[in-house]
Parts: sequence; structure tokens; C-alpha cells
Amino acid sequence: MASSREQSSVVIIGGGVSGLALATFLQLSGVACVVLERCERAYVEVRQRAGVVEARGVRMLERWGLADRLLGGPVAHTIDYRVNGSSRVFKVMADDGSPGRFCTQQMLVNNLLRELIDVMQGDVRFGAADIGIHNDKNSRSRVTYTDANGTHVIDCDYIVGCDGNRGVSRASIPHGVLTKTSHEFGYAWLAALVEAPVIGDPIMAVSDHGFAAQLPRGPQRSRYYLQCALSDGPEDWPDERLWDEIRLRMGDSAIANARVHDKDFIPLRAVVHAPMQHENLFLAGDAAHLVPPTGAKGMNLALYDVDVLAQALVRAVKAGDRSQLDAYSATCLPHIWTYQEFSTWMTDTMHDAGDPTQHGKFRQAIARARLDTLFEAPAAAQLHAAFHRGMV
Repeated sequence: MASSREQSSVVIIGGGVSGLALATFLQLSGVACVVLERCERAYVEVRQRAGVVEARGVRMLERWGLADRLLGGPVAHTIDYRVNGSSRVFKVMADDGSPGRFCTQQMLVNNLLRELIDVMQGDVRFGAADIGIHNDKNSRSRVTYTDANGTHVIDCDYIVGCDGNRGVSRASIPHGVLTKTSHEFGYAWLAALVEAPVIGDPIMAVSDHGFAAQLPRGPQRSRYYLQCALSDGPEDWPDERLWDEIRLRMGDSAIANARVHDKDFIPLRAVVHAPMQHENLFLAGDAAHLVPPTGAKGMNLALYDVDVLAQALVRAVKAGDRSQLDAYSATCLPHIWTYQEFSTWMTDTMHDAGDPTQHGKFRQAIARARLDTLFEAPAAAQLHAAFHRGMV
């Protein structure tokens, strides 16, 4: 098979939100970069991922001059919280009182693909397989990969791993360099994509039977999340049981069965790998950290990472100043731990308030008191939201 060799300032591994956003920032700044994505574009465009852009992310994209091209219009984000079927609508604002702008992760990926490839003529290579990372201290870095046209080598100054928790980037770092700090919550979520839109606000529900949520995934689909045991699998959750539990936990017997497209099981855990860099390789997004999905922070943490990293890479490439790059991990980690604390607080509150068999009646009562405080004492809720920069 044919082979090729070329050069680029930056190679980005992974074509999700973090990789595409970073490439767009670099392209705007005149820094040459290549994105390698193992899947084809058609698959990336329809791949379902959770998350919406919070107010902090909106301000970041406004600073880059991209908000109007990548995001939808302003929205006051509200959530329908239910406790044993009793519904309370909660309006979530940023710390400065501003609303977010509505954009799901799937919408943002598609907008980034269009902006980066179709408008900016950025270099995104789909179907890249057998990716290899060469990140030696005493030689220039390089990335190898194969595709239908053969084997390719890209010599580069910097490599950025945006390829998620199970990607090759973090795995390429020698053993003992990174420290993994993690927490297991002791339960999982069953995630079911169904042919049923969200009617009204997104729902977060707790009951004595456990946690459940319904979040939008396009105009006609939504994803239900239900707390389940770590040992559960598809055989434990036939469709009839799924819908019976949804009606029970939502406190709504009128919910009708609908087509279930897929089911997945997600162990709830929090993970931080530090440092987020080794030699000329930098980790961003899920490659560096995982947060439990309850707080809706994963995509926003990834956007924060690549915002910091883009500015540091531009300075290193254009001015020859590596100081910001060398401080990348130290800059990001305090923010990451703040979001971990918020996500853990939200996860514990929503799950402890539900099924008492997990942590007992005392923790259930304490968690429900926290929810009452959120609903009945707006000043306390605003204080917590301000500290955590808003959950939007």
C-alpha cells in the first residue's frame, strides 16, 4: 500500500466536540492542524451524545466570534423536578443572571463540522485507523495512521488527545506518569433512546423507587435514564419493565409505551487523570477526566479545556512561548475539581433522595431537604449556582 509523510504544527486525535472545537479555534488563529477521526463523517453527524452548552461556554464562543454561527437563540433553561410525582419547575441561570443559548452536543458537533470543513476548509480526516503516537523527549513528535489509501506519517510539534476515555492518546503515555483519582458511586444508569419527544421541560425525577430522567435527543426522540444496579444488563430490562418503571418513577401513569431504539448501561463514576500532559502530548475532555452525567458538565468541561489549550498552542506556535502550555494542566485542574464537586453534589442529592435502599432513610430525608431548599429558598440556590458558574 502507498504511504505518505507530511508536517503540521498540531495533530488532534478525535473528532468530537473537543477536537472539532480546538481545530476551529486554531484554524481561526492561523495555526496549521489536522484532525484524525476513526469514524466516517456520516456516523459522527448522527452519533448521539448528551449535554447542552452552559452560559460559560456561550461566553467563550462569543469571545472566539463563533456563538452566532454555532449556537441557537437565547433560552431560559428550566427543568421539571419531580419528587414522588410532585412537579416543580426550576429556572436555571448563570452566575451573572444571563440565560444560555440552546444547543445540544449533537447540534454543536454538526455546526462545528460545517464551520470547520465546509466554511474554513479545515483538515479533518475520517476513517483513520491504527493510530500510533510517537512522543519522545529527544525527537520531534509524530502520529501514524492508516486509511483506504495506505499508511501515513505526520511530523508535528504538538499532539492533542481528544479521543475519549478509551482512546489511544492517554494509553500511549508511559505507566507511572499519570495519577488517576476516581470515585465509584455504586450504581449505574440504564440509558434508553426512545421514539418519544420531551413534552414540556426536561424531567429529573426521584421517587422511593429510584431516579429517572427524560432529556431531549432531537425533535422526535428522547433519552430516558433510570438508576439501576451495576450488575444489570439488557436481559434485566425488557421493554415492558422499562416503561413500567418510567411510569412509576415519573409518577405519571399516562406515559405510553414507545419504540425503544437502543439501551446502554453507564456506571456512574468520577475520574481525574493528572497531569493532563506528557512531553508534547496534551489530553482534553474525557481523555483527561470523567464526571457523572447528572450535572451535565462533561461537554462543558471539554470546551473549557480546549479554550485554555488553544490559547496556549497559538502562543507556543506563533511566539515560541511554551509557558502557557507548560501550565496547561495546572490551569485546568482547579476548574475540573470544582465541576467534579458540583456533579458529585448533584448526583448524591438526586439519587439519595430516591430509593432509600442505597444509603438509608436518613440520607433520603437529608437529600429531599436539599431539594426543598433549592425550590423554596431561591437565594440559597443562586449562591450555589454562582459558586459553580451555573448549570445551564
